[in-house]
Amino acid sequence: MAITTRSARLVLVAILAAIPVCGTRLQAEDVKLREQAVHLMEVANAVSLPGGLRNYEHVVTFRVHESDGTVKEGTFTRVSAGAAGHRDEITFGEYHAVIVFSGDRLSQTQTTIVPPEVRELRKRLPIQLGRFDKEDVIRSIHDANVLGRAAKCINFDTHFGATLQANQLCVDSERGALLRWQVGDEVIENADFFPIANLWEPAHIRRFVGGALQFEIDQSMTAIEGAMDPNVFLPPSQHRDKTYQCRTSRRPVGVFTPMPPAGDAGTDTIDVIVHGRIRGSDGKVDQVQIQSSPRSDLNAEALTLVSTWKFLALVCNDAPATVDGDFVVHFQGR
Repeated sequence: MAITTRSARLVLVAILAAIPVCGTRLQAEDVKLREQAVHLMEVANAVSLPGGLRNYEHVVTFRVHESDGTVKEGTFTRVSAGAAGHRDEITFGEYHAVIVFSGDRLSQTQTTIVPPEVRELRKRLPIQLGRFDKEDVIRSIHDANVLGRAAKCINFDTHFGATLQANQLCVDSERGALLRWQVGDEVIENADFFPIANLWEPAHIRRFVGGALQFEIDQSMTAIEGAMDPNVFLPPSQHRDKTYQCRTSRRPVGVFTPMPPAGDAGTDTIDVIVHGRIRGSDGKVDQVQIQSSPRSDLNAEALTLVSTWKFLALVCNDAPATVDGDFVVHFQGR
């Protein structure tokens, strides 16, 4: 099962810590310049990553902009007690879910399969962060004004085969928070930061792809003083339970994951990302959906192909378990 990344090798995180990707440095760069860039990104993670927050409420309104001009709106709320648990409620169109984590149990109820827009939202909350991979080559760092704030912008290159991609990340010169993310054709803007505990989080987030606005997020986070209401973590009605904390585990291992046949249009590769679940019962993939795709004409083939894949299933607490995942299908020369 492949780890999904964006178009550059800068590994993404949202709430969780960054995941390193192995690679080799492609071009020489100034060591001191790289040290400065890495330090700026480490600070950006430190001032916005909410892992140390305990009791708080997170309220989100989000809007998805479709290519035909329509706008769909949804909501997300979280009441969190840190490691003790949290309660999420999400509404988007016909989808409604209540998810309660308490101890090592997950209780949830939902009306339909999770839409890709909701999975995309959760990757962005409360802010999308990252760190540089070894294949990212830092080119320069300069002062700029970004979204009305004094900023330091890091310019870096990433190679994909014969393709060179120029990217840029900008951080707030005073607060250290990440203001703008431009990686390939994706741009993310974080604005109107607010303080919570010792962190800075953006009240407004916008995501553009190819210059077109795709996602908007408005959010607030408020610390909860005093003891938490224990009723917050009661299971929702008509819920299903499962253990989510694996004290011992083995990740899924692919045993049959064929790629589509190559075409005759050169060596360039198009990646279609399919979301699905690996069943604990037999390791097969089902409930497949397109997560992202630059070519809609390849979607049906990608869905059919991933449905044939098979894995040695996730082992959680010494027993096979079902797990969701993103699967990258590479179409070469198509």
